[in-house]
Amino acid sequence: MKQPKLVLGLIVALALLLRLAFLGSIPAGFSPDEASQAYSAYSLLKTGHDEWGLSWPISSFKSFLDYKSPLQTYLMIPSIAVFGLNEFGARLPSALFGTLAVIAVYLLTKKLFVDSDPNLPLVAAFFLAISPWHLQFSRTALEVNLASFLFPLGLYYFLEGLERPKSFLKATICWSFCLYTYHAAKVFLPLFVLVLVYQYRQILTRSLKHLVGPLLLGLIIVSPLLWGTFFGQAGKRGSDLLITTLSKEQQISLDRETFYSKLNQISPKLPRLFHNPAVFSLSKFAENYVSYYTLGFWFTEGGREITYSVIPGRGLLYFWLLPLIIWALFDLFRNPKNRPYLTILIPWLLLAALPAALTKEGYRPNRAGSFAGLWEILAAYGAVGLSHLEFKYKKVLSFSFIFFSLILTLFYFEDYAFGSRVNYPTAISYGWREAIAFVQGVEPHYQKIIVQRGSQSQAFVAFYTKYDPMLFQQASAEWNKEIVKAGDLKYLDQLGSYRLGKYSFEDLNWPEDTNAHTLYLSQPSALLPPERHTLHRVEVPNGVIFEIFDFKK
Repeated sequence: MKQPKLVLGLIVALALLLRLAFLGSIPAGFSPDEASQAYSAYSLLKTGHDEWGLSWPISSFKSFLDYKSPLQTYLMIPSIAVFGLNEFGARLPSALFGTLAVIAVYLLTKKLFVDSDPNLPLVAAFFLAISPWHLQFSRTALEVNLASFLFPLGLYYFLEGLERPKSFLKATICWSFCLYTYHAAKVFLPLFVLVLVYQYRQILTRSLKHLVGPLLLGLIIVSPLLWGTFFGQAGKRGSDLLITTLSKEQQISLDRETFYSKLNQISPKLPRLFHNPAVFSLSKFAENYVSYYTLGFWFTEGGREITYSVIPGRGLLYFWLLPLIIWALFDLFRNPKNRPYLTILIPWLLLAALPAALTKEGYRPNRAGSFAGLWEILAAYGAVGLSHLEFKYKKVLSFSFIFFSLILTLFYFEDYAFGSRVNYPTAISYGWREAIAFVQGVEPHYQKIIVQRGSQSQAFVAFYTKYDPMLFQQASAEWNKEIVKAGDLKYLDQLGSYRLGKYSFEDLNWPEDTNAHTLYLSQPSALLPPERHTLHRVEVPNGVIFEIFDFKK
C-alpha cells in the first residue's frame, strides 16, 4: 500500500471520529462508575481532595468502597476543567486514549511482524479503530481502556529496546503507569513481563547496565501502588472479588454437598476430598478461564454485565473476524519461521484471561481487557495472509466476504447507537440526567428528597447537580462513621440509609415514608402507594424507568 503514513492518518481520523461523535449522548446511559470518577476529579479540581476528603490519592480512589484505579480519574481533571462536569468531559480522556491505542497497535504490529507484508500494521490499526468492544471501552470512562494504549506501546518499546536498550526506559514508564489503569493489569502485566524476561534472558543479560535505571524508575513509580495493594483497602477489595473468597451461600452449599454425600457411608472424611474450598475454587477458575476462550463470549453472546454498554446477544468482536483469526492461528503454528511471533502472541493469549478467571463472576468484558489489540492483530495477520493465497473464485468470495462484513458492521453500529437505550435502559443507567434535572427544578418546594437506594445513586446526584464538594466531604465524613459501625460493607449503598444534604438514599417503605413535605425519586414498582401524586416520569419506548412523585393534596 502506497503512502502508509497517509493511510494511517486516515485510519486514526476514523478512529477519532468514531470515538468522539455524539460522545456525550451515545451510549445513552451513564454508568455510576463514570459519574463517581468524574465527580472525584471535579472534587480534586475544586478542593484538592476527593469526595471522601482524601488529598490527592495515589494508589486508588475510595469511590463506592470499591477502590478504583486512579489514572482515569486524574486524566479527567483537565478535561472537566475545560468542558465542565458533564458526560463529554468525563469520557473525553478515554476517547482520546482509545484513539492513541490505534497508533500503539500499529507500531507494535510493525515491530513484531517486521519481515511481513507492510500492509499488516495498517490492517491491524483499522480493525482496532472499528472494533466493537474497543469502541465501547473508548466511549465510556472505563479504566481498562487506558491499558489498551499503554500495554501495546510498552511492548513496542520493549521490543525496540532489544535492539536499542535506551528504549527500555520508555517501556518501563508505559508499563508502570499501565498498572495504575485497572486491577486486571496488576495480574496480567507482571506475569507477561516475567515471560518476556525469561524468553529474552540472553539479550537482557548483555544489556544489564541499561536496565538498572529503568528498573529503579519503575520501582519508584509503582511503590505507592504496591503499598496500597498489599497493605491498603484496595488490596482487601481485590481479595473480596477472588474466587477463593467464598460467600456464605457457597460455603453452605459445600457443607450440604458434604453432608448428603454417599461417601459418608465409607468414611466421613472422604466427601471433603471432593467438596472443599480448594477444589471448588479450582473448578470455578477452570470454568471461568475456559469461558474467555469460547466463541459465544467473543462472537455471539458478549458479556453478561451490560452496565458498560455491552450489547447482550451481540459479540464483542465482529463475527466476520472469526475466519481471519482461525486462519492466522493455523498459519502461525504451521510455519516454523513464525516462532519469533509466537513468543509474544502465545503468552499474551494464554495470560490475558487470568485476571478475569480469578474473579467470582465470569463473562466480564471489562475484566478481559488484556485481550484488547490481540484479536485485531491476529485478524489482520489472517486477512493479509488470505489475500496472498490464490484459489478459485477468489474475487467473488472476497467481494462476498467484504459485503457480508460491511452489513454486519452497520447492524452493530445501529444497535449500539440507537438500540441500547430502547432495549436496556436501566442496565446502562439511562435517565438519571432527566430525572435529576426535574428534581432540581422543584427541589425548593420540599424539605427532603428520598432517592431509592441502590445503583450508587449518590454518584448521579452529585454529578448532575454539581454538588458542592466541600459539602459532600462533610457528608462522607458522617458516612464513614456509619461504615465503621456497619462493619464489612462491599459497597456504600449497602448502608441502610445515608444523606447528602436534602437527599436521603434509602429503601422506600409505606406508609411510614409518606410525607407531604418530601419528594420521591424511584424506579416504577407495583409496591408504590396508589395515592401518590406523580409529577414526572422518565420514559423510553418500552416503559417507564423513573417516577418522581409526592403526596401533596
